[in-house]
Amino acid sequence: MTGLIIRGISYIIKIKSTSVILLLFLSALTTGLHASVPFTGEGYIAPSVHVISRAHFNILITVLGALIAVCAIVIYFSLRLRKVNMELKKGKKQIEEINENLKTANRELEIQKDKIAREHYESDRFLGMLLDSATDGISFYDSEWNLKFANSAFYSIIGYDKDTYHSKNPSDYIHPDDKDFFIDRIEGLKKNGFHESELRLLHREGHYVILSSRSVTIKNEEGKITGALTISRDITRMKQIHEDLIKANVEAETSNRLKASFLANISHEIRTPLNSVVGFSNLLLSNDLTKEVREEYIEHINHNSEKLLQIIGDIIDLSRLESSQIEITYEEASINDIVKEVVDDARQVIKRNEKPIILTVKNLMGDNSDIVFTDRIWLKRVLTHLTDNAVKFTLDGLIEISYLREGANLKFAIKDTGIGINKENLNRIFEEFRQEIDGHHRPFEGLGIGLTLAKEVLERMGGSIDVKSEKGMGSEFSFSVPYRPAASTKTKLRSILSSKNEGPVNWSSYKCLLVDDNKDVLTYLSRILLDTGLNIVTARSGYEAVDIIRNDASVDLVLLDMQMPEMNGIEATREIRKIRKALPIIAQTAFIFEDDKDIILEAGCDACLIKPIRKEHLLAVMSSFLKSHRHMS
Repeated sequence: MTGLIIRGISYIIKIKSTSVILLLFLSALTTGLHASVPFTGEGYIAPSVHVISRAHFNILITVLGALIAVCAIVIYFSLRLRKVNMELKKGKKQIEEINENLKTANRELEIQKDKIAREHYESDRFLGMLLDSATDGISFYDSEWNLKFANSAFYSIIGYDKDTYHSKNPSDYIHPDDKDFFIDRIEGLKKNGFHESELRLLHREGHYVILSSRSVTIKNEEGKITGALTISRDITRMKQIHEDLIKANVEAETSNRLKASFLANISHEIRTPLNSVVGFSNLLLSNDLTKEVREEYIEHINHNSEKLLQIIGDIIDLSRLESSQIEITYEEASINDIVKEVVDDARQVIKRNEKPIILTVKNLMGDNSDIVFTDRIWLKRVLTHLTDNAVKFTLDGLIEISYLREGANLKFAIKDTGIGINKENLNRIFEEFRQEIDGHHRPFEGLGIGLTLAKEVLERMGGSIDVKSEKGMGSEFSFSVPYRPAASTKTKLRSILSSKNEGPVNWSSYKCLLVDDNKDVLTYLSRILLDTGLNIVTARSGYEAVDIIRNDASVDLVLLDMQMPEMNGIEATREIRKIRKALPIIAQTAFIFEDDKDIILEAGCDACLIKPIRKEHLLAVMSSFLKSHRHMS
């Protein structure tokens, strides 16, 4: 017990002031008791005479000691508890700090988590947008070749949505000739790691779409194949363009060969009649020619000159055809007169070539008027081309030209007993530069563009052309144009053109100004007008012509060339109109396009003659202006 008290006291020494005071108070109390209570041998004597026995005193001391010990123990444990509490508080504070740090860390983790989630969402969204915005079909297959993912383009390429597509077996969409695609793809991926091919898939609208497909394998870290990625591109349009380019290239090469042949034909076709023109013109210089021989030479020159003009006209018309400059001009015309002119020309060709051919005409028009609105020039040229071909390819036999009204159309037919055409060539004879036999070994002349022009012109007139033929049995070309009836009487133009049959004209009271910078043209025009008695004045330039009109009021008509140096015919016309507004001006030009003719007439000319100028046509046109002008004056 005493040892415990001593340890308690020794520990109390270490305590703070409050505990020391308590212990000192207890010690003083004990000491006071010893001092104030006399000890009698048997015990202490209390001041109140009560005597405390020794036993009681020892008990008291023991109790006090025990109390002190208990207090010391209590204080010890209180202090320990306080220390523990302080440590607990410190630990709690640390824990709270840790908790705050954990909360901060949790908040940061939440923020990072949200950020990562947003980034992941944006990444998925961006990836989804990329896949959906791609025009190529993108699809992923697992190791069992089951479709696990596909973008919208994968389905839309063949016009289906996802649900509709998966309602059928994928093989149902593949073209029958491409059924081995799946097998080939698997073998290619296993062997090479990739597979490329083209396949055709059935579109929802019923046609097949051509796809260019490329597949690559997807492997895990161990190198094991986990699936395949396939990209499919619609190349239908590209394939069509490629095929069109190949076709165009073949056509271009064919066209180049045909044009080369055409140029060779031009050289031959032009040089042949030109040789006759030059040759017979030189023969005319001989002084010992009889009248009959001279007329024969002149006839050869005229015939070959007409052939040259026709060749040049065909070449120009071909150029106009390719540039879409052919225009159809409607006027009143007589079908009977057109057919008669064509037949007369054809009979002359037959006579010249001394062919035993009988040419007949069947007019099946009946009571229908032959006066119609049509393009007289082009209609005659089409008939001429077809009739010339019939004469060319018929060595002997019959040629029949027939025409009639059939419903709302005029139908013409040219039938011959010539050499005919092979059936395999019937579809190509209307193509440019095409002839049944090409090259230098061809037995017949020609440029190969007459039927092309005829077909194009007839289509622009609202008509069509057809051919029936059998090799060795002859051919029949038939065409139709709309029937547009006109007046039942002859037109003014026909009256003018037929005036040449009324006898020679007498224009001795008229004066005409001929304007051309070419001396040969002036000589030619002066010569063909000599028999009319016309007073002729010539000018070699536009400036000279304007001066003559300004100083000579007796000029009744001007025949004016359009292409001249310094001042051309258009400019000269405008200047003449400033001096004399009513003076008839007839233009002469080598330009034959409609636009050129319109410009000439808009400049102030009253009529336009195309070179070379024929006497009959010139007189017919001049007669109308001279008569009307004299009547007005």
